[in-house]
This record gives sequence, C-alpha cells and structure tokens, in this order.
Amino acid sequence: MAPEPRVSGFSIVRDARELDYPVLESLRSLLPLVEEVVVVAHRDDGETLGMLGGLDDGRVRVVPIDWDEGPRGGGRTLAWLTNIALARCRHPWAFYLQADEVIHEDDYVRIRRALERYDRARGVDALSFRYLHFEGSYGYVNPLRYRRQCRLVRNDGRLASVRDAAGFARADGRRLGTRSSGGRIFHYGWARRPEALKAKTLALARFYHTEASVARRWGALTAERLGSADLAFRWSGSHPAVMRPRIARGELGTVARRGPLDSPLLKRRFYTMWLRKWGLLPRFDTREPTVR
Repeated sequence: MAPEPRVSGFSIVRDARELDYPVLESLRSLLPLVEEVVVVAHRDDGETLGMLGGLDDGRVRVVPIDWDEGPRGGGRTLAWLTNIALARCRHPWAFYLQADEVIHEDDYVRIRRALERYDRARGVDALSFRYLHFEGSYGYVNPLRYRRQCRLVRNDGRLASVRDAAGFARADGRRLGTRSSGGRIFHYGWARRPEALKAKTLALARFYHTEASVARRWGALTAERLGSADLAFRWSGSHPAVMRPRIARGELGTVARRGPLDSPLLKRRFYTMWLRKWGLLPRFDTREPTVR
C-alpha cells in the first residue's frame, strides 16, 4: 500500500486585524490536511505576527518579509510573496490558501482521496477547487465571481504563482494539468465589516495602481458600492466549523441593495454581468470604477 502523499500548506497575510481577514480560521481549516504551514507576513506588522503566534502550533512557520520590497504594478507583489512561501515548503504537494479562504471539514475526505488518486498520475500538476464567494454577509453567495481555481499543486520546482497570485503556471510554458479535488473553498473576501471592506479594497488596489489613482477611483466610494451584494443568492448550506464563532458574533448585519423578492433574477444587471463574463459585452462599464 502506497504511503499517503505528504503536503505542505502555505499562505501570505498582512494587516489581518485592520482588514478583517479570517486568517486564523483559514489556517486552522488547513492544518488537518498538512504536515506544516508556511506563512509569509509583513516584517513590520507586529499585530499580525502576534496573531499568528497565537496559533501555538509547531507546524506553523512564519516568514517575516518586507512586502514593500516586491515588484510593483499588476499585483505582481502578491505572486512574488506567494512564491517565497512556496519555495519554503518541504513536501511533494503544497496547498495554497489565501487569508480569506477556508476549507470545510466535510471536504477533507474527498481532498485526501483526490490526492491519493492523482499522486502518481503523470500529467497532473494541480488540483482545483470549487469556489463559494460570500457577498455582503455570511448568508449570500455570488455566482458571478470566478468558479474554480487551483490551490493544491505539486511542489517539484516546475510550478509558480503567476500574475496577482490568482493561479499557478508551469515554468516550461506548457499547459497546467489539472483535476478536481472534489473540495470547496469558502471565500469570505467580500463578507466583512463595511469599513474593513473599503480598507481592504484600497490596500489591494495599491498593488496595482499609484496612490493618486487609487484615491481618484475608489477614495470617495462607500463600502456598499464596492461589492455586488445585489447579485447574490441566499446560502442554505453550512459553514466550516472554524468560522462559526465569528459568524455567531453577527458583526456584518444584513445584505444591502437586495432586489425584488430577494432574488437577483429580476435585476437587469444580473444578466448584464453574465454577458460580460462570457465576453459578449465589454468586461467593465467605464462609467463605474472597477475593483478586484
């Protein structure tokens, strides 16, 4: 019987408390699947470093890095930091989880089975996950954001995080060989306190644009306009157990800008966004600022 595949976890995080990242919940959801976790944090962010130290788990290794030394523009700093974390992973597989992404314990068995199935499969470089994007609160999911991404990759030196750390690519330029993990990623990037949502949006925008451009395009927007809560559907499933104490505190309130009968199906913008997603309309409305 073949031994179980050995897996490292890795992540990056900065200003976790100010920007309301559920990074501790994220890492706790990852630990049952991995033998170590490498976290790249900003060297001067003492509050986040203290939070990570509170995990009190010997498998977690924090790597302090000066984030401001990274390449600028196009979000390349995020891929640079992610690759620093990946390079420090010691096992044949590496599981990347961003600081607002959480794994549901119901999916652990499926993920382990997928790893065992594809561990020796030639041509399989990475396993993908289905995404649930919570929007405005913990009770609504937006289907218009990206549907799948690779998060579990072979750590053989041939793969690297690319662009703004949204995905991975092979160094030789060949197409990435992927299979489904059978698991889900619960993404809480758009489910946070309004003031934290705006602060997070501005912080991320600075990786792509100049300070003057960020102030001009996003500075005057209210937090309500930064998301797409009106395009989200009610979520009737369960949340990962590690998130339930945070959810029980009820800090987010209710979703704003709901359509008639609490459904986006009666909103013209819902169909317009699908047409944009399929490339049948221009990707963005130039009359409105765009956000990541």
